[in-house]
Amino acid sequence: MALAKKATLDDVNLKIMIWGESGSGKSRFSLSAPSPLVIDLEGSTRLYADEFDFWKAEVDKTNPLASNPATLTVNLIKEILEGQYPDRKTLIIDPLTDLLDCIEDVSAKKYEEMIGKKVGELNAVQKTKWYAYRREMARTVLNQLKDVPMNLILVARAKNLWDQKDGKMQPVGLTYDALDIVEYLMDIVIQLEKNGDETKAIVKKSRLGNLPKILDVKNYNSITQALEGSKKTAKENKAGE
Repeated sequence: MALAKKATLDDVNLKIMIWGESGSGKSRFSLSAPSPLVIDLEGSTRLYADEFDFWKAEVDKTNPLASNPATLTVNLIKEILEGQYPDRKTLIIDPLTDLLDCIEDVSAKKYEEMIGKKVGELNAVQKTKWYAYRREMARTVLNQLKDVPMNLILVARAKNLWDQKDGKMQPVGLTYDALDIVEYLMDIVIQLEKNGDETKAIVKKSRLGNLPKILDVKNYNSITQALEGSKKTAKENKAGE
């Protein structure tokens, strides 16, 4: 059997990060994706149960398979790969920030056991090695998520972006509360910005060439429409050859 085949836009699983401040509509945007399965780390998606049809998994400290966000995520990925959720098409992590915080805590405990020293006691050179270890631990879980054969939506909180202004460090804007490698792994990155009753969906990164800078539709349909537009353009170009 040949190892390669023609690339098409059929059966594309999109990897998306959505971030924004509290109340900007991140969870609602995510739940509008096809057949969602949510790893709910805030316990808040139940509020949308009458609006969307979705499955959810939550941390359960009495269950060794779901005792913390990292353990829950890794074990749910195993269940997905075993075919336990055949009708689910989108995996959502809400919020990603909590998962990454948990990975850092677990990584710190393992690293401290390895070196026999607390992370907070490390010197500058030792901290560089610790940061590399922490990054690799996070990348391992993120790669597992990226390789799940479903759409993937990572919901991140916003945090202040700091820089020198008027001679002192102060907030100069907002960015996502996640590791930089998350953006690198994603196909699409969207910031939701709330202004009164209006929510603006700003596309910060897109591997879909025709996805507009500002999404007119404030849900997943806007991405689906862009993908359909890409398919149509590809067919038209092929017909014109």
